[in-house]
Amino acid sequence: MEFNIHDKTQICFDLILMSSIMPIMDDIKATKKFQLMGITTMIVGIITPNDNEEYRKKIMKARLDECYEKPLTKEIV
Repeated sequence: MEFNIHDKTQICFDLILMSSIMPIMDDIKATKKFQLMGITTMIVGIITPNDNEEYRKKIMKARLDECYEKPLTKEIV
């Protein structure tokens, strides 16, 4: 589901799940953009089993709150 993140009148979210594979911009750029916009919602990165530990460190350096590997389960969330 896609939302206009520039419209501050839209719904507030308790959690943003950020995939490592997105069609418009990658998770690192999107996270940095959220931070520049002052969005304080918890951002969780979702990586694939093909993403290595170096990539995980790179996205955590972008100041994601958490990072989990797919498949995501109810227990993890």
